[in-house]
Amino acid sequence: MVAKKHSVQSKGAIMNIKDYSYIAEIADQGSLTTAADRLCITQSALSKSLHRIEDELGTPLFYRRGRRLVLTPIGQVYVDHAKQIMRVDEELENRILQMKNSEADSIRLGFGMGFADFVFDELLPRYFALPHVRSISVREGGSASLLTDLENNRIDVCLAYGPRERPGLDYTMLRTCRLVLAVPDKSPLILQAVPREGYPYPVLEGDGWLEKPFIHIITRTQSGAAAQRFFTELGKWPNNRMYVRDVRGALNAVTHALGNAIVAEPPFTHAGYRYLCLPGLSEPEKQICMVTVKGNQADPSLLYLQETIQSLFGHDA
Repeated sequence: MVAKKHSVQSKGAIMNIKDYSYIAEIADQGSLTTAADRLCITQSALSKSLHRIEDELGTPLFYRRGRRLVLTPIGQVYVDHAKQIMRVDEELENRILQMKNSEADSIRLGFGMGFADFVFDELLPRYFALPHVRSISVREGGSASLLTDLENNRIDVCLAYGPRERPGLDYTMLRTCRLVLAVPDKSPLILQAVPREGYPYPVLEGDGWLEKPFIHIITRTQSGAAAQRFFTELGKWPNNRMYVRDVRGALNAVTHALGNAIVAEPPFTHAGYRYLCLPGLSEPEKQICMVTVKGNQADPSLLYLQETIQSLFGHDA
């Protein structure tokens, strides 16, 4: 009687990582019982999986030698390749996880320090109200550094003061802004200010406000440098109470009634402060811009974010 031979031709078997891990563990342990314990499954379930895989392949993967299971030549080839595939799968999973943890799958939004209230109070709640949009990674910085980040593909879109035209970038003008004096919302200076034609906010006459506590922004920012020029031309200096690094820090201090600050008018006034105009504060108006890379094929979430920004500024996308 001739023993029935197993065909080495696969019957259209479709392998998966779980199958590979099962066979590799059996080979490493030489025992179904020990392998099942390490895989946290029952021995009967592992045995059924082994028989199914061997049946799909049309050939045995193990010999039995005493109480141990030993790989057949085909089984050895199977396990060698299975371990390679498992390593690649683990590397791929780790790489994807690393990219997700490093925000590689997020839309990278950059904005100037004065835009924080707009971004967190207005833009992001509206954006995330739409289901299934991509996550957002935010980066705050000065306009010049944000434009450089765009050019170097470190962010996807930014809100900045401009225009600072650079080749390769697309600019969408959202609104004009000017330098203003930000004061706490209960400041007595508000009652002293009066409306005047040509000014978007009440105008504060005289220089009595210089005696009030002032929040000084360092001069590397546009707002800080503009304030420095204003005081130099005025020939008078305010009562500096605090020194901060950026507009966001200044507005936080104003919100907590720690003093007043001169800033490039951020969009959407926060409830904690008000804007006043100063007659001598005549810096040229600036444009608030949304900037992207020319020719960038935006995905739906990025397009929706851009449309939301334009909508909040009263523009049709």
